[in-house]
Amino acid sequence: MQLGSIDLNLLVPLQALLEERSVSRAAERMFMSQPALSAALSRLRRHFNDELLIRSGNAYVLSSLGAELLDEVHSATGVLSRLFGTQAEFRPSESHREFRLVCSDYIAAIFGAPLARAVARAAPHTQLRFEHMQDQVVDNAPESLRDIDGLVLPHGYFEHAEHLDLFIDAWTCIVAAPQDGADAPALTVDALGERPWAVTYSGRTAVTSATRQLLTLGLSPRTEVVTRNFLTLPDMVAGTDRVAFVPGSLATRFATRADVVVVESPLRLPEIRHAFWWSASHDEDAGHRWLRTQVAAVAAEMRAGS
Repeated sequence: MQLGSIDLNLLVPLQALLEERSVSRAAERMFMSQPALSAALSRLRRHFNDELLIRSGNAYVLSSLGAELLDEVHSATGVLSRLFGTQAEFRPSESHREFRLVCSDYIAAIFGAPLARAVARAAPHTQLRFEHMQDQVVDNAPESLRDIDGLVLPHGYFEHAEHLDLFIDAWTCIVAAPQDGADAPALTVDALGERPWAVTYSGRTAVTSATRQLLTLGLSPRTEVVTRNFLTLPDMVAGTDRVAFVPGSLATRFATRADVVVVESPLRLPEIRHAFWWSASHDEDAGHRWLRTQVAAVAAEMRAGS
């Protein structure tokens, strides 16, 4: 299909309709009249030969194609925003650019929050969009990095991409607090093999270093719970015999909880060497260069404070 035959003005209405799943809410969001947006929806339905939005009772749900397009439209709008937002000179105080970063919820809390404050001070009209880690972003890197501004991920998952080292963390464990108020007993290697585990992710982005070490010792850990969020691990562990590995900088945030305790890992695990990864296609983008200076400055402050 020739790009010149496509009305790119339909891209923004398509995103609003798929996200809101309502013509009225999408029209309100876009400051358009409902008849005008209904007309755009009709054109989109003809183009894709699909209903996209299907009435279900008093609401609308996405068709199978609509659900598939929802992921694609985010990438498309991000690419176009970066394309037309690219300038020879980047003026932070005047820019309305959106920067898309992919990371875990742990990184968003530990690193993303201070980065957002730094960016807001220097470029108050820009927007940072933190998106959940997706297996396909890691599996398809470095090509997938073209569609985003940056990925925060430890070393060891892929190479051959531009990167900036951020900070180093270490693995520790959390277990349920004993109900009698006694101190939690120290974990042993045998206990790790016997206890069920709660882990984050399940693909290449999963925590695998501890698993690999146990396997070399002839022990096979049993995963009982898989969650996409580090911040939910204490709730998955509390009141059970599960064990979870968490980064040390995040574990300190769990210290005030009465239902879980932080214990030392009985395994000597490699350090977590976090880095900010991006596509070389962004190297000459003045706005992206500016973002990288902000990332580097926040990382330096974190290392100095550790």
